[in-house]
Amino acid sequence: MVRDAITLRAAVAKLSPLYPQTKPLTDPLAILVWENVGYLIDDEKRSKLFAEFNSRIGLKARRIADAPMTILTDIAKRGGMAPQQRAERLKEIGALAMRECDGDVLSALKTLPLAKARSLLKKFPSVGDPGADRILLFAGVAPVPALDSNGLRTMIRLGLADEDKSYAQTYRSAVTTLAKDGDPSFEWLRRTYLVLRAHGKALCKRSVPLCEPCPLDRICAHKMVAKL
Repeated sequence: MVRDAITLRAAVAKLSPLYPQTKPLTDPLAILVWENVGYLIDDEKRSKLFAEFNSRIGLKARRIADAPMTILTDIAKRGGMAPQQRAERLKEIGALAMRECDGDVLSALKTLPLAKARSLLKKFPSVGDPGADRILLFAGVAPVPALDSNGLRTMIRLGLADEDKSYAQTYRSAVTTLAKDGDPSFEWLRRTYLVLRAHGKALCKRSVPLCEPCPLDRICAHKMVAKL
């Protein structure tokens, strides 16, 4: 049987009603803290830790850089593996923001050409191309396509992106497709990031995908590609 095809825009439009719009973080420093406050934990637990971090330390670069390691570690240890390492990363995020951006990461990014803005972000702990693209997009610096691992897996399973030999190559191929076949607006790219991420977490799971409830199950290519 020949599998029906679906376009990227049609897939996003079909999935969007399943996932109500949420208000994402838009401040670069806040996003960096969010990512490092926990490791392999769900969004609900991460949200609670992030709120605690904001309450006890704050989201200003100087406050983070000067925060006692005891407090940073106390928060980080409830966020999963390697709490000491993550506490050190959080402190380094504050120090880097002070050193490289005079405490204002967003303003610094907006004064730089796109390539240099991306390079600046990649100086921060645990930030590669996917993380840099996400911050550039959600902070309103540039309408660059971005995906997290859940969204990337969703695109591959739907046959909208090809799995390459490395994650980096696969990611670059997928965001090229987003740029080529999607809508170049901030609004569409942000919504697509959130919808594909949510679908990958809720239904298109890595090990045991829940295919029957998915409105795209009939045309999904997941049986034809390796799991990501």
